[in-house]
Amino acid sequence: MRITSVDATDLFTGPAERPFQLVRVRLANDGHGVVTDRHAAVTVQVRGRGVDTVEPGVVTGLRPGAEATAEVSVRTPAAAEPGAALPVLATASWPGGSTELAAEVIVAEPGWTMWMVSHFHYDPVWWSTQGQFLEARVLLPDEHGELPEVRTAFELVRLHLDVARRDPDYKFVLAELDYLKPHFDAHPEDRADLLDFIKAGRIELVGGSYNEPNTNLTCAESTIRNAVFGIAYQRDVLGGNPRTSWMLDAFGFDPGYPGIMAAAGLTDSAWARGPFHQWGPRASAGDNRLMQFASEFEWLSPDGTGLLTAYMPNHYSAGWLAGYHAKDLATAEADAYEQFSQLAPVAATRNVLLPVGGDHTIPPRWATAIHRDWNVRYTWPRFVTAVPSEFFAAVRAEAAERDVWITPQTRDMNPVYTGKDVTYIDTKQA
Repeated sequence: MRITSVDATDLFTGPAERPFQLVRVRLANDGHGVVTDRHAAVTVQVRGRGVDTVEPGVVTGLRPGAEATAEVSVRTPAAAEPGAALPVLATASWPGGSTELAAEVIVAEPGWTMWMVSHFHYDPVWWSTQGQFLEARVLLPDEHGELPEVRTAFELVRLHLDVARRDPDYKFVLAELDYLKPHFDAHPEDRADLLDFIKAGRIELVGGSYNEPNTNLTCAESTIRNAVFGIAYQRDVLGGNPRTSWMLDAFGFDPGYPGIMAAAGLTDSAWARGPFHQWGPRASAGDNRLMQFASEFEWLSPDGTGLLTAYMPNHYSAGWLAGYHAKDLATAEADAYEQFSQLAPVAATRNVLLPVGGDHTIPPRWATAIHRDWNVRYTWPRFVTAVPSEFFAAVRAEAAERDVWITPQTRDMNPVYTGKDVTYIDTKQA
């Protein structure tokens, strides 16, 4: 038996005010002292100067040659700053023997939250007509008996509503009027629930415009008209309170856009395409930290007004693998944690926005399960289902409490994107 590695994580257990950091110790049951009794318990502890084991890791069922990971909750010194390296000694003991390995524990920072926002992005009048994008269709299962995850707009609104009816933890956003108004008109049976969920804060109307305008291709007047129609319907007809410009898939933004939307009454914006090519810094250049600024910033117009903005470095479909494609809950949580690990280093505060959705996608199957299971197992980071207003409120609160400077950005946020030129000619003419 031997210890092959000791890795400190940024996971915490115990009380929220003074949590215990989780250390993962990797074991290999080979060499001297191999454990042959599968019922024998191997107990793992981690200790050092100011570092104590609160809850040891226990591994059973080891076969000769097998490997396993033990999770050990440790208490680090209260004065230790995040990033500090603390020397420790990891010990694994079992009936008849023990082994140890000197290592370092890197102190992590508690208090993080990942806000999982369920959504579907919609592309009307892109490669088909608006009517074809809205209509209901007869769907046949594939060879595995599953229906496609991509559906028409009327089906998507109904399916997301159905999940919200069944699951009180489910929240989601609705954005563009090009599908929302036709659904409200054509399906009166959904109106009461839709309005009730909006009032309860479980549906958040975002966008504040008729659709996602490509403002680098159109004039300011068309942007203003888009906002007038969108806000009038979302606020005055449906009773929503649109605060977030939800511009996931627009092909860049002119510098005046945040000022126009601030004048329309919005306070925030969120989008995926901008400073880098269409898939974001990690996919395009290998590392989100190459942005050289945080994913949350004050996006200012030339007139000095603007919006608190969340840029999505891993794209607006970042959470779809964890939310839908994972084979089971454990895999979904591992995928969600991987997203957190990639997004947290560039967050302005201890709050991470994870969009859980994609183009024309049905509700995620794992989002609320992650919300319920993860937070029982770990104190920090918390993974919660949410709507954008909750995320932005948390960012503002922590920035004020901890005196975090949200940096201003005034640049033209245009990516190099070829797809903007392939849509229908009537859209360009309009």
